[in-house]
Amino acid sequence: MKLGVCHLWGESIETFREELRLSNQLGYDIIGIGDSPAGWRELYISMTIAALETDNAIITPWVTSPFLRHPLVAASSLATLQSLSGGRIAMGLATGGSNVMAAGLHPANQNQIREYWDALKDLLDGKPASYEGHRIAPLHLPYKTPIYYSAFGPKALKLAGEKADGVIMFTNMDLDLTAKKIAAVRQGAIDAGRNPDEVDIQVTAFCAIRPTRQQAIEDLKAFIVVNGMAIRTPELLARVPEQLKPALAELQRRYDPSEHVVAGGKNARMLDDLGPELTDYLAGFDCVMGTEDEVKSLLNGLEDLGVSAFVTNMPGHADREGNMRDLARLMK
Repeated sequence: MKLGVCHLWGESIETFREELRLSNQLGYDIIGIGDSPAGWRELYISMTIAALETDNAIITPWVTSPFLRHPLVAASSLATLQSLSGGRIAMGLATGGSNVMAAGLHPANQNQIREYWDALKDLLDGKPASYEGHRIAPLHLPYKTPIYYSAFGPKALKLAGEKADGVIMFTNMDLDLTAKKIAAVRQGAIDAGRNPDEVDIQVTAFCAIRPTRQQAIEDLKAFIVVNGMAIRTPELLARVPEQLKPALAELQRRYDPSEHVVAGGKNARMLDDLGPELTDYLAGFDCVMGTEDEVKSLLNGLEDLGVSAFVTNMPGHADREGNMRDLARLMK
């Protein structure tokens, strides 16, 4: 199973470069670059630096969304980076999170994501495209690029199976839940007349390898608070214990997308204000945490399920270098 890491360029260009070089040195196969323009540096410029600082890794948005860039601009950026990197670029696409929130927008619905996706794929394939009722001229210098879809709910998992070259899904310590998500993607492929084995399965998580759960939580607070922002659908809200709903509502009201996944930032500190019970509850979502043996067992289980890559998210981690080294060592 391949290993990947997601980076963001913040205040220091040298720190960003050092982390990219460390990823390269440790043999990470995938370099994801987050897209959170209110709080971090610009996606495609950051990907350019990643292409220049690494030798072999696939470089991809982790992940971007409609509404932020016209598909012609996005396709041209990806094709340009393909040429610069020697064909090491993939596209990670999602409906939207902190990035569209910062723009005062809602995540894309199914029709909007399909329209954006189709336009992007046509342009990358060298064809003219249609978007929002307008014809888009084809790229003069196109470059075919795989599109991965970051999928959460049943409809998104089905769509990934139907259309995507690969799927990106969050995981936690529950392998059975991940297996159900993979089955949903494969069924979506079968329903669309595709070979389900053609859909690459990648998983991602907020990861900490520590002797105790509390130590791991301290590493991941800037990520754990993000889990609270993802609990918005009626289905997910219905599962929240009643005594935690007021604190969750306060978290969602106060969350600042300009400090998205900032270790030690005000979003992370907000968890201390809202109480340990909410923190512990949210730590059960999208987090891989435990001892070396526990995390290694989880990674082995993912590989047995047919997962091709595990990607750890770094920007909000309190010990970025240590976690990168620990994971690389576990995967040898």
